[in-house]
Amino acid sequence: MAGFLRAAASVLTEIGYERATMSAIAKRAGSSIGSLYQFFPNKRSVAEALRAQYVDDVEQSWADLARRAPALGARQLGCRLVSLQIQIVKSHPALLALLDVPASPRTPARRELVRNRIAVVLAAHSPRMSSGTARRTAAVVQQVSKALLTLYAHAGAEEKPALIEEFKAVLTAYLRPKLRPASRRRGGNRTRSASSAGSGAA
Repeated sequence: MAGFLRAAASVLTEIGYERATMSAIAKRAGSSIGSLYQFFPNKRSVAEALRAQYVDDVEQSWADLARRAPALGARQLGCRLVSLQIQIVKSHPALLALLDVPASPRTPARRELVRNRIAVVLAAHSPRMSSGTARRTAAVVQQVSKALLTLYAHAGAEEKPALIEEFKAVLTAYLRPKLRPASRRRGGNRTRSASSAGSGAA
């Protein structure tokens, strides 16, 4: 089965999901289409297996980022989140083709898994962030990342570096107020309250 998945990744990277066929995958694997059908009933099931494999493959990358997150500033974390997505795509280029695969019953669970990994990174950086806020912020980061990969997939080689920098700026601007230390947020609130009280007294 691993050979079929490697062949599928190669075909998808080369010609995309829509143009890929079971026959092309079997041929790339050097096997018969009958053997391929023993493992996968259709092209979508091959894509789902690849997605599941990639999610498992990048587990360590998310764990490493969560371990380093406490030492990072908001800009650094925003940049690392974008860089991680690009690193994953470069390691698994078929992922860009998988963006075109229609949603399946497994899609919500897989998205939830990725969202949880992002939330773990955010919570590691800001331990006082509530779990609800971490998950909500992670959902936004996930959608921004999806937009990044969609644009990245269709961008020319000369456009990609600038596109990456744009998304680093977007995530940094979004995350900076979310990831400020709680003490600073409370201090800011107290300062504004004191200012308002002073203004009222005047």
